[in-house]
Amino acid sequence: MNTEKKKLIQNKIGSKPFIIVLMILLFLIPINLIKSIITDRKYYQEDAIESILKPKGGEPNLEGFAIALPYTKNVEQIDKNNKVYFVEKTFYIIASPENLNIKSDINPEYLNRGIFSVPVFSTSFEIKGSFNAMEISHTEIPINSIQWKKAILLLGIKDKKSISETPELYINDEVLNISLTEPQECSPFSNTIFFDLPEKYIKNNFTFNTELKIQGGNKLRITPIARNTNIEINSNWTSPSFKGGWLPTERELTDKGFNAKWSIAGLSTIYPKIWITENTVLKIPEQIIIDFKTSVDNYKKTERSIKYAILFLIIPFITIFISEIFTQIKIHPIQYCLIGLADVIFYLLLLSISEHLSFSLTYWIASIAVSLLMLFYSSTIFKKFKWGIIMSCTQFISYIFLFGTLQAEDYALLIGSLGLFFVLCALMILTRKIDWYSDFYKNSEIEKKIKNKI
Repeated sequence: MNTEKKKLIQNKIGSKPFIIVLMILLFLIPINLIKSIITDRKYYQEDAIESILKPKGGEPNLEGFAIALPYTKNVEQIDKNNKVYFVEKTFYIIASPENLNIKSDINPEYLNRGIFSVPVFSTSFEIKGSFNAMEISHTEIPINSIQWKKAILLLGIKDKKSISETPELYINDEVLNISLTEPQECSPFSNTIFFDLPEKYIKNNFTFNTELKIQGGNKLRITPIARNTNIEINSNWTSPSFKGGWLPTERELTDKGFNAKWSIAGLSTIYPKIWITENTVLKIPEQIIIDFKTSVDNYKKTERSIKYAILFLIIPFITIFISEIFTQIKIHPIQYCLIGLADVIFYLLLLSISEHLSFSLTYWIASIAVSLLMLFYSSTIFKKFKWGIIMSCTQFISYIFLFGTLQAEDYALLIGSLGLFFVLCALMILTRKIDWYSDFYKNSEIEKKIKNKI
């Protein structure tokens, strides 16, 4: 092959692969724009959900009960002149319950804001618990510094808006008064309702009970603060998700709802039986979480699918290029761009339609629509229906592969790696007899053999 002929061939097909690579890189720009749209829609969804949940106190979080017993202590201070003086400060001995039993029936329903919906609920918690007599002998706190008459019983809740009615807390049929003072420094909770605790109870074992009216949505959180915590939740919700530091010890899921029970020993929590606010800082503990949200997140799946966009641009472009070689029909870069744009539009369809339909249904609608468009366009530009079939089938098979990858999240890397390997194998087998220095736009014996094999 002389130099002039080689240059002629290189002008015909040699520059096309580089043009294809350049177009793929340029298509990364609209793909990144779609990623930005996904992020914006997620923020819009979060704003809509927050606008529904905020008036209800958000995701309710029952943080538990505790007793706070104040005592005074002279604390050494140093003034500006380095003189030592003492100031009387109040600290607290905090005790957690011995037992805590919680029972509730929760029946969520969807509340809509625009195209977004959130599971919300209003329910009652039947709570029974017990405290042992306050043990202070091991604390080394002087008896005369303890203010027995100022003991407080604490009810912890993350957001007071979650409580729809003022709770009444009973000890032996006696209603405790809500305290007029709220010493926030004594409470280990995010927000606290304070009850005056009579001295006659603080020095003895006692039991308490209350009916707590709770409202909120999305999730329910409960902190097991007692030495022994037992929780039972019944619901008509058929698709809950149990998360957090403890899973149910018993659960029953049916098409009518679920029943779940937890039995948690205090040794598995971070709360000690008694601690002192003077020298103890407790971290936020683990919680029981019941998630009522729909498990399918369309935005997350669309975001995952678009990570493979570069691969699904390469496959149709390579298919067009090989078809161009076999058919001897030169395809203009603008035609490549239109086919690439159809693949980009696939992700935009996936994002927009999935806001109204299920992700799986949306995926197949978008896949079939783009594949049919490929069938029509490829048949036209190659002037034969069979090349349109090859192009659309290649596109649709790649979408089937992507769908399988999205469904098998734990095996996505394995499936993706095997998929790339098989694509490479197919390309090598298909092009193994091509002489890249031959003139593919003239009939040759090699070309005829390759066509016959296809």
